[in-house]
Amino acid sequence: MKLLECGIKNFRNVFDANICFTDGVNLIKGNNAQGKTTVLEAVYIFARGRSFRTNKEAEIINFESGTADIEILYEDRQSKNKMSAHYDKEEKRKLYKNGIQINRISEFIGNFRAVLFTPDHLSLIKSSASDRRLFLDIALSQIDPKYIIYSKKYNLLLAERNALLKDRYAEENTVLFETLAEQMAPVAAAITRMRKEYCGRLKKYVSEYFVQMTAGIEEAAVEYESCAADDTSLLLDEKLVTDLYYKKFTENTAREINFKGSLYGPQKDDIDIKLNGYSSRKYCSQGQQRSLAIALKLAEGDISADISGEYPVYLLDDISGELDSKRNAFFMSQLKQRQIIITSCNIKNTKKFDNVITMKNGGVVV
Repeated sequence: MKLLECGIKNFRNVFDANICFTDGVNLIKGNNAQGKTTVLEAVYIFARGRSFRTNKEAEIINFESGTADIEILYEDRQSKNKMSAHYDKEEKRKLYKNGIQINRISEFIGNFRAVLFTPDHLSLIKSSASDRRLFLDIALSQIDPKYIIYSKKYNLLLAERNALLKDRYAEENTVLFETLAEQMAPVAAAITRMRKEYCGRLKKYVSEYFVQMTAGIEEAAVEYESCAADDTSLLLDEKLVTDLYYKKFTENTAREINFKGSLYGPQKDDIDIKLNGYSSRKYCSQGQQRSLAIALKLAEGDISADISGEYPVYLLDDISGELDSKRNAFFMSQLKQRQIIITSCNIKNTKKFDNVITMKNGGVVV
């Protein structure tokens, strides 16, 4: 997969820019607050369906405008395609592919695939469980539209259940809790099974990359942790896990009413990343943490390629300044023959890049 062009109008501090990309490594350079990360943000919206910097769409529209427009031209194994997004402060955003409006996000995500790596991802190992679940959600959404459908359905049911748990008459709604459990359990089981399968793929690649980075001195492993069952080998049996979740959702309601929230479900799960047999969340230096984060991001791209048949586009937001020379060299060496878009404000020697784009005052310097 290759990104050919990106057009941006009134998106944050970029007023009007059209950027062309080439194969290999594309560098977007410029001083701070010139629009470098904004370009990556615009591109990544077509992979994730939303911004990685904010949950409020109004914030991405330039202060001096009521609307914003972004579009990309990309090429996959089959053809060239154009995708676009229109934002309006007064209306719901509109998404398009090849001029045809797309109303379902599950039909939008997965067309253009990208791996994003920002300085925030370097703390993925020791950050909250919600950050690691988000890592899984984003990766799975790009490779399987059913995952988006399951997630949306489950979150709607979960919100309904949580509202019921907070109701003053919650103890009297036994039948409604059972009905919700019947609806939620199979969806939760499907999400858990898909995450478990993905973590199985992660385990293979993360282990291989970590062996290379440490010359075989250290070993890394990945396992999915689910509140449905302590024995993670059971998580691939969707029917069994459906039954396990149904019990969780029906046998603990008194405790959850007291807590005023759901205590079980995929929204409570986590990834256990082990280093030399020990949990990296507890026993991991900053250097090891960064090495594991690199391995996870490289693995994300490899899994996407395994399933789709082509590598995604790699978006690196000023990562080189956060990594030591050894880890940065290893990371870049693993991305050969792939399209990369890097932002930086301090790279002086630009001869090693295949394409250099200079941003200034929210535009491209020609």
